Amino acid sequence: MRRSKKERLEKKGWRFGTAEDFLGHPRGSRVDRVAELRRALGRRAPPKTIWQWAFDHDNDHLRRLARLQPDAKPDAMDLVDYALDIRYEEVQKDLLLWLLPFCLRAWRDDLRGVDASHGGFVEQLYPALVDGGILDRVLGEDERAAVALFMREAILEEIDDQAGLSFSGMRARPYRWVYALTTYGVLQSDLEQLWTDWWAVGTRGRAVAAVQYISCLAYGEDENPVFAPWTREGGGGPPELWEFAGHLYTHRWLEPNVRFLVKILDPTTVTEVLRSAVARLATEVEGDQAGRVLAGLATRTPVLAHRCEELPRILAEARQPGVLRRWSRSEAG
Repeated sequence: MRRSKKERLEKKGWRFGTAEDFLGHPRGSRVDRVAELRRALGRRAPPKTIWQWAFDHDNDHLRRLARLQPDAKPDAMDLVDYALDIRYEEVQKDLLLWLLPFCLRAWRDDLRGVDASHGGFVEQLYPALVDGGILDRVLGEDERAAVALFMREAILEEIDDQAGLSFSGMRARPYRWVYALTTYGVLQSDLEQLWTDWWAVGTRGRAVAAVQYISCLAYGEDENPVFAPWTREGGGGPPELWEFAGHLYTHRWLEPNVRFLVKILDPTTVTEVLRSAVARLATEVEGDQAGRVLAGLATRTPVLAHRCEELPRILAEARQPGVLRRWSRSEAG
């Protein structure tokens, strides 16, 4: 009988658990997700021969990357150059399997706010994974599952660290996890696993993130109780729930993710999740503000119902460069 993805990854050394298993412990005791990803990908050393073609015809960055020790930090521009290589040129798979853990660690550090120097690389990584065929053609099923698991856990870690229900300006922390979540729907077809873990609101951070997200779904840009309106001087405003990170300009969610969202996103379910989040936050500093978001939902039911239908449709349509999307309905009542 064929083993499940989980069983096959466990055989390669991957350990599974909830986000709570990996959070809240001293740094030295935390599971090393990058090391486990490397074991799952099965590449413990760089290939002896580097034949990967460089997009800019200068392969010095490839030689530097191939010499890295597993714990070393790559140069940010070397990663940008490599992302362009695998987007536009034939991919040397054994080199890719060696470098993917470096790439995904940089992606995670950017998502978690640990290292802002990788922002330019992340913008190039997303189209490389999609347009370069890395996820659907180059990687095998188990390798793709290992990458998906690493990314889901990183997004959940960022969600688990969410705090606060009052934000203004362009650098509000929730933008990072919201746009990572929406972009994941373009990359991997198993968004249901990530979304279900999040909407169970089993941690304070997941409850806070649920309130943040639902406020964007139910309230207009100028009346959102969590995100102050956009201003010319400071930017900001509520995150757009269809916005993708990186240079993904003509992309859409994968069909299994759209079908899942259609199934899960309705006013009754959204209200139940919000009530669960409010209950989870009752004794936290976010409790009062979460209660106000819930109380205001009573007058937002028509808007919420309309947007629950509209959001999957937006995410199912290929984006058009230069076309600015807006909710088709924002008024209450």
